[in-house]
Amino acid sequence: MNLKTNLKYLFLFAHPDDEVLIAGTMKLLMEATAEVHAVWTTSGDRFTKREIRESELRRSMDILGLDESHTHLLRFPDLGMVSNLDKAAESVGRLFEETRPDIIFANAYEGGHPDHDCVNFLAYESSARIGLGVELFEFPLYNGTGSLFHWKWRINLFPPGGPEALHNPLSDEAIRCKYDMMKAYSSQKLYMIPARLACPRARLLEEGEPYRPCPTERDHTAPPHPGHLNYERWFNSFMKITFSDFRSAVLRTRRSSAQIAK
Repeated sequence: MNLKTNLKYLFLFAHPDDEVLIAGTMKLLMEATAEVHAVWTTSGDRFTKREIRESELRRSMDILGLDESHTHLLRFPDLGMVSNLDKAAESVGRLFEETRPDIIFANAYEGGHPDHDCVNFLAYESSARIGLGVELFEFPLYNGTGSLFHWKWRINLFPPGGPEALHNPLSDEAIRCKYDMMKAYSSQKLYMIPARLACPRARLLEEGEPYRPCPTERDHTAPPHPGHLNYERWFNSFMKITFSDFRSAVLRTRRSSAQIAK
């Protein structure tokens, strides 16, 4: 395994169900007795009742076997991370202070969903605010850099460029766990079907799930890749968030952080 199992890991997610694309790696770490914590900044309740999404999350964690004391739900508004970025930085920073992880995994900075990109920024910002020396890793969910044949969707793969992806071959139990966690999100079946198709068993056994170290210096005021970001494409117009909105929120949050430092 590329990862060190004698350290404390914290997985930072935007929505319940984001974890399914890195769940096998989480299971491997838990099987190796690493201490694992998981944080969700929203309940993913924009289009589904909060009670339903949180119930599915509890089922997912039961399947994974992660103790309730190691799960943390912040309940910021779904699709509202951009407008609550500074408050979220404070809340996530407090959790980092409490748990003191050695390694943090977060949603990739890939322009797939604005909440995902916010979570990636928070991994940097919140750890810096409390002076936490920590290794940061990211894992891909989806982005808009795929082929025209697939409507430019790229699922569970990073956009071209950036650090090389790492993998850990999954065990049979880790794969079973991952697939069962996907089934737990029955309200999100529309998303779980392509996620499952992007994660065939043979690939998981031989290669595993992609993740990579985050660059030490990342500019969250620059788009994660050239061209249209996924959440700015016409069929995602319901999000009503542009990269300019995200960039402005990042700059406001950094100014707030500078004032706190004074």
